[in-house]
Parts: sequence; structure tokens; C-alpha cells
Amino acid sequence: MSKMTVGEYIRTLRIQNHLTQASLAEMLHITDKAVSKWERDISYPDISLFPRLADILGVTVSDLLRVCVDESPDSQLTQFFRTSHDIRTPIHIILGCTDLIKGAVDDPDRINRYLDAIRTSGQYLLEKCEEIHKAAQGGTPGEPLKPEDLDAYFHKHTEKSESRQFDFSGKRILVVEDIELNREIAGEIIKHTGAEVEFAEDGAICLEKLEKAPDGYFDMILMDLSMPNMDGFEATRRIRQMDHPVKSQIPIVAVSANVSEVDRSAAITAGMNTFTEKPISIDHLYETMSRLF
Repeated sequence: MSKMTVGEYIRTLRIQNHLTQASLAEMLHITDKAVSKWERDISYPDISLFPRLADILGVTVSDLLRVCVDESPDSQLTQFFRTSHDIRTPIHIILGCTDLIKGAVDDPDRINRYLDAIRTSGQYLLEKCEEIHKAAQGGTPGEPLKPEDLDAYFHKHTEKSESRQFDFSGKRILVVEDIELNREIAGEIIKHTGAEVEFAEDGAICLEKLEKAPDGYFDMILMDLSMPNMDGFEATRRIRQMDHPVKSQIPIVAVSANVSEVDRSAAITAGMNTFTEKPISIDHLYETMSRLF
């Protein structure tokens, strides 16, 4: 019997739990189009959704991760997992949740949710590290990556830096991001500067908010690139084509785990002012915002 793809696995479990695509999407606070794409193996669930998805479908996070890793080497999903985006996204979640925990000491539910996301992301990264380790041994199964190997790597590559103080009081930032946890991470980072934050779940909602707002209401947009309904590229192109001279020139910062030169070039071509990477370097983001202000 051939192994299931992640999409087939989700579809099977969804049907077993008597859920429609729409009801599953509603429980996850995403679009039913996104669920449809998962089940057709066009895209896959963001790793931050794994704890909630596993709970709804009656399996464990490890079950979902195991299917991801066990897929055949030539599957579309496995090929997609090999891109840097799928390493940077869980790292962004881990670093962001670590910062959020510091501000949630009196909220056990929030802390547990952040810890679940950190564990899920860490499990996924460990699987990827083991794959890389095996590939380095010529593609043959080898010993699992040892903790001391990771310690040596991070000792070599980690640099200490002191955060500078930035004050953006009076500024209002629109964060455009489809993943709820990523919105929360970005929001907390920006609030530390004294700025106010509003959110849009995709490019279409971003356009709607910008069109309805008075001129000068928003001072900057932090724009994710890959989103359902309307991605960041199209949203930016439409903003730059607006008849409003103030709104059409609003500073737009691309914030994405897609870090190739192709993506960077496409973001600038679409009309974004600059590009910053996930996982977010807080100082770099603050410096970028300060420069554009």
C-alpha cells in the first residue's frame, strides 16, 4: 500500500471526523480555499497550525510531522519543504514566541499556546536537521544528529548584540500577514516602540483598510508576500496605482521567509520600498522603519 501524501492524510481524517472543508477552515480561522489546496497537495499547512490541526483531527503533531517526512522524495510537498522558506518559518515562530512569552507571565493559556508552537517548530526542524545530516553522509541512513553537534554549530555562529531603543510613538503601522501567530509576533515587536498596530489577513483586506482610512492614517505597511486571496505583490502594485497621492506613496516593507534574489527583486519591482527577512531581526526591522520614517 502506497504512503499517503499530507493532503490525502488530512482529507481522510477530515472525512472521518465528519467535517467539511469549510467547517475545518472555520475552526482553524483560515479560508476553505486553503484547506482545498492542502488536500490537492498544492500547498501545505503552516507549521504554526499543526497543534490546532492535530487536535481537531484527533491525531498528534508527531503524526502530522511523520507524514511530512515520510512522503516520497519526488513529491511536490517534499520538494517544497526543501526550500529555505520552510526552515526560516519555524525559526521565526520559535524566536517570536520566545519574545512573546516574556510578556505573558500572567497568562498561562497564552504561554502554553506559545510553548506548543515552539515544540512543534522544534520537532520539525529536528527532522530537517536529521535529513541534512543523512544527505551529508551520502544519502545513507546514519546516526541522528547529536546535541553536541548543534551546540558546536550555534557556538560558532551565534553573535551577541544589544538592542537599540527606538521610539515610534504616534505612528500607526498596518501589518499584513495571513498567519495569526505571525501577526501577533510582529504586533508585539512593533508595540515595543510605542507605535500603534492594526492588522490585515491578506492583500485584499489591506487594500480595503487603506482605501477607507483617511490620508495619513497609516504611516507604514509591513507586507507579507505569500498570502491567500491576494498576495503582497499584487496588493503593493494596486496601492502604487491608487489615485490618492498620499496613500499611493506609503512606505511598504516586505517581510517574508522567501529570501531568494528573485523574491527580493520581485518585491522591489512591485513597488515595495525594501525587504526584511523572517525570522525577523528586531534591530534590523527597527532600523529599516526608522530610515523610511
